[in-house]
Amino acid sequence: MDTMRSNRAAAVLLGAALVIVNGCASSATSPAWTFTAESAPSAAAAETGAPSAGSSADASSVPVAVETAGASEQPASSASSAPSDVAIHVSEWSVGVPTTIQAGAVDLSITNIGKIPHELLVFKSDLAPSAFPLDSHGNIIEDGPGITLVSDGDNIDPGATQSRKADLSQPGTYLFVCNVPGHFKAGMFTVVNVTPTPPAVFLPVSLNEWHVAVQDTIKAGQVTVEAANFGTIQHELLVFKSDLAPSAYPVDKDGNIIEDGAGINLLSDGDNIDPNGTQTRSLDLTQPGTYLFVCNVPGHFKAGMFTVVTVTP
Repeated sequence: MDTMRSNRAAAVLLGAALVIVNGCASSATSPAWTFTAESAPSAAAAETGAPSAGSSADASSVPVAVETAGASEQPASSASSAPSDVAIHVSEWSVGVPTTIQAGAVDLSITNIGKIPHELLVFKSDLAPSAFPLDSHGNIIEDGPGITLVSDGDNIDPGATQSRKADLSQPGTYLFVCNVPGHFKAGMFTVVNVTPTPPAVFLPVSLNEWHVAVQDTIKAGQVTVEAANFGTIQHELLVFKSDLAPSAYPVDKDGNIIEDGAGINLLSDGDNIDPNGTQTRSLDLTQPGTYLFVCNVPGHFKAGMFTVVTVTP
């Protein structure tokens, strides 16, 4: 625990060195981070000069704290709180569904690729399929003991797709099954293990003339980014995935990044952030590789307002 406190304290001190506030705005209030003071850079910093074309913010040497949810001081929002899509195919006599799903709200998209009508029911139970309560014909008694019906829907005709939400927020064992008479008995089911949702990872990003302060190495996964503008003018935060060096990014005649240009992939964008403002959004960093965290307000990329981030497996 002492080591963690030391690491956090060091991150704050080092992060503060990168959050540079214009001298004429030194009396302005800091952005209202939803992070604690431990993880948010201080607004007190040295004075900065005018931008020079091609200058680059050296944020790579300054780690910014990455906090995980679960501690009492952290916000409850999670990058994985939004429903995820689960594609399912049903046919004679199988239910095609991933056997492991992360806990949470999910959007089921069920397609009948068979030749007769089917349905999809989802039960939560610690019972093995062979121990499910059955009627005299071998069909599941849907309100029977030891099982809980989590999701149900109308029969699906051949070639049709049915979409609905399902609450899989409780980790455990679930049975995805077709209970049209005779179909469960024919083996038309799949056991699915719903695993706990990993803690949300929060990534503070501070923006200022002409810096993007963010941790330069991040473990692959979903993150919740909070960008705070400590500067005196509007900024924005764009995140690109690309193998190109920043100097090789496609730019227009004014030196601004062509956001749909060749060789780069825009993963995240948002509205401009006013001075002392913050913006929070989810970011998919599940693919290892090189990313560019950048402000592409006209002239800001040219002024060096970017940081290259490496996402590791």
